[in-house]
Amino acid sequence: MPRTGFAAEILLSGSGSFKPPSTEQLAALPPYLGFSRADLASGNWSFSVRYDDSTRDADPDPSVGRYIGSIRAFRLVIGNTSMDLPIDQAQLVVSDGGGGFPNRESIQLTTTALIPSGLLRLSWIQVNQQPKGADLRGAAGVLPRDSLPPSTLIANLPTASPFDRFLELRIGPPAGGSQPQLYLSSSKLSVTAGPATAP
Repeated sequence: MPRTGFAAEILLSGSGSFKPPSTEQLAALPPYLGFSRADLASGNWSFSVRYDDSTRDADPDPSVGRYIGSIRAFRLVIGNTSMDLPIDQAQLVVSDGGGGFPNRESIQLTTTALIPSGLLRLSWIQVNQQPKGADLRGAAGVLPRDSLPPSTLIANLPTASPFDRFLELRIGPPAGGSQPQLYLSSSKLSVTAGPATAP
C-alpha cells in the first residue's frame, strides 16, 4: 500500500572512487563514451537518484517490488563531466528473497541510455546474501517485505560483505554482447539519502 501520509521525494546520493583504466586501456577506448579519458583517469565518480517513495509496487510477486515510474532523476558524474540519464529506462527494484533467490535480498536502482558508442547501463546494487538453504523471505532477513524500505536502507542495506554494495557502470556495443567497451565497478562509496529539497 502507498504511504500517502508520508509521501516524499527522496534524494539518494553517493560519491567515491574507482580503479582507473590503465593507460593502454584508456588509449583503446572508442570515442563518444560521454566521458573523456581525463575523466576516467581521475578515478572519481558520484551519482544521485531522486525518487518518489509513494509509488505503488507494479509486480504481483509478493517477494519482489518493482516501483515503475518512481525515479524522477538519475545523474552520473565522472571526473568533471556529468550525465543526466533517462528516467523512462530507470527502475527501482526491491527483492525480499524473491525472484527465485530465497537466500538473497537485494535493492537495485538501474537505468540505461543509448549513447553514440553503444548502450550505457548504470546500477547501484546492494545484495544481502546468505548461505544456500537460508530463506530470507518475510521477517527472516533485513527486509520484512517487498515494499519500499526507508531511504536509509536504500542508501545502505546491511550486507554480509562490503563488496555486496557497489556502483557499476557498463558500456557495451549497441547490439549487446558479453564484452563491454568500458566496465567500472566499486564498493568505495559513501551513500546517503534524505528528503529532496529542490526539483
